[in-house]
Amino acid sequence: MTGFAELPARIAALTREHERVAVVLLDAFGWAFVQRHADHPFLRRLEIEPVASQFPSTTTAHLTTLYTGLPVAQHGLYEWLIYEPSLDTVINPLPFVGPDGPLTIDPRVLVPGPTFFEQLDVPARILQPAAIADGQYNRAAFAGATVDPYERFDDAVARLAATPGLTHLYWDRIDATGHVYGPSSAKFETASVKALDALTALRDTFVVVTADHGQMDVGVIDYLDVEWPPLLEQLRHPPAGSARDCFLHVTDPETVVGELAAALGERAEVRLAAELFPDAGPRLQARLADVCVLPAAGRMAWLQAYPSRQLEFKGHHGGLTPEESETWVGMMQL
Repeated sequence: MTGFAELPARIAALTREHERVAVVLLDAFGWAFVQRHADHPFLRRLEIEPVASQFPSTTTAHLTTLYTGLPVAQHGLYEWLIYEPSLDTVINPLPFVGPDGPLTIDPRVLVPGPTFFEQLDVPARILQPAAIADGQYNRAAFAGATVDPYERFDDAVARLAATPGLTHLYWDRIDATGHVYGPSSAKFETASVKALDALTALRDTFVVVTADHGQMDVGVIDYLDVEWPPLLEQLRHPPAGSARDCFLHVTDPETVVGELAAALGERAEVRLAAELFPDAGPRLQARLADVCVLPAAGRMAWLQAYPSRQLEFKGHHGGLTPEESETWVGMMQL
């Protein structure tokens, strides 16, 4: 297996080979952190291989792939912020909100079915942090599975081998810690080790452990509308993506690429977005912006006219650097 998009088919095959399969996704615990913690007892027990994430290296893209069985080019939910054509505005699909609050559309407009769980030949159960277990996105993405909210990660690990079939455990705190303190921080280290320590207790199941992406330390922000003020006149919608892969819906893409590239120089790569998705299907084509700005390592790019909490992050992801885009899969009968 070379890419994350191949993982759902591999998991489906494993459910036909084993009575119980546990799939654990540690959000943001990418390949660099596996190497950092290679001597941890839990990781030493797994058969681990590096895997390429999809672009963008985001949670939205990878969770939707895991829950639908489709690559990002087909399911079309590529970033934290995306343009939704049915609403003609930029939305946040995972928390299912738009600029005016909760979305009123059917979540199946965003999440194509049947889901991965509906296509399995075995029962499926999802262990999800209680704070995010009952959202509208999840109601569509988890169709065909039983959802079991949890408060503590170690308690969820204890439930992984409780029932036959597939049990999926999602853990978001490593990623959240990295955003606030940075992946080089002691708090990120503690969050990572605490999760690995809890997983060491796992028994009596075939386990698959993976991550959606990595993270890198960030600091300097390049404000695109300050670097090239005419950009604001070019915008058709607010910016999409994130500050590590800023997507712009504009009226004249070629001009925007040329002007921003000249203004930013080596601080960022500026590309036509379509070049980054050569196999885009209809769902992605309908949502995809025209231009993508990929900041150099350690930098962020956004628009001053559109304040965003993400600009306070100490750690971020979304781009093509190895720290962000290299992930992994570990498997073993435990």
